[in-house]
Amino acid sequence: MHLYLATDKLYRLGFTKDEIRRAERCCLSRIARGRYVATSVCDDPRHYAIWSALSEDDVNALALRGNMRDDVDRLRLLIRARAEKINAASGRNRVTKGREVFSHLSAALIHGLDPSYPATSRVEVLRPNVSRKYRYLHVRNREVPVDQKAVIGMYSATTLERTLIDVARDYDLDLAVPLIDEAIRDGRTSKSRLGDQLLLCPEIRGAGAARQAIDLSDSRREAPSESIAAVRFFEHGIGGFEPQVEFIDESGRMLARVDFCNVDAKVIVEVDGIEKYFVDDDVRGNIAKEKARESALEARGYRVIRLTYGQLFQSQPFAHILNTVAARLRQR
Repeated sequence: MHLYLATDKLYRLGFTKDEIRRAERCCLSRIARGRYVATSVCDDPRHYAIWSALSEDDVNALALRGNMRDDVDRLRLLIRARAEKINAASGRNRVTKGREVFSHLSAALIHGLDPSYPATSRVEVLRPNVSRKYRYLHVRNREVPVDQKAVIGMYSATTLERTLIDVARDYDLDLAVPLIDEAIRDGRTSKSRLGDQLLLCPEIRGAGAARQAIDLSDSRREAPSESIAAVRFFEHGIGGFEPQVEFIDESGRMLARVDFCNVDAKVIVEVDGIEKYFVDDDVRGNIAKEKARESALEARGYRVIRLTYGQLFQSQPFAHILNTVAARLRQR
């Protein structure tokens, strides 16, 4: 999280224009015209007014995570800044209200979806007869039917289905499929509803890519990393893997549930990272459990291949999986 501040708020806190400029070299970052974000708690007593109204819990929430989620949080702030600007301008009749709608990843964030990675740093909107990129804004020239628009709080955005379709049109499968999986898994939409809405979109361009993303979606996957792995299977021509396969022991209890399993080749693919071992701070215990679980699966004749998140964006691990599957099928 970041602390978001508009210029008028800083003025009310007693800051002058010069003081705001000085604060930009310290603890403030300008994200748009008249919009700032406080990026740290500084030691300058002149900036105390920024933090004095915050509780201790609020201050703790401002810490940056040091990973790609910081980029997503920053994009959320840019979306909010754009919404405030459009709403204020609409009240002065300078912008026709409803002509511009948030779309693509901006709309996905407004709908509460979680992108697998930050593919853009720009706010994305649709507006008829305008197509242009700015530093913080990407405007696409598209007409949106009334029934594909939604009002969510202060935001005018494309509906959930239209949002997912637009992402699938203009972004790679490894971004679109995880979002579709998440929405279907949460019961917020379905493949059939997405297919129906795709037919109602005025644009033809990108319809094939959107259809491909819908076809590849599967709500059984439990995390974006698993959805990306499934996309890589498709891209590398790797077939036969089913998600979330359960193994039962002789007493009828569940021995393991694995991310992907090719039963014919007896190959299991698990997608994880070292962070999974820190869930309850018992690192050694969790690693020991994973090794015991893996040994039990190997005793049943399965080959277990583990992928980290970083390996999902490399070709070699999937070439290895493809070769392993082919070799084991030949041995049967």
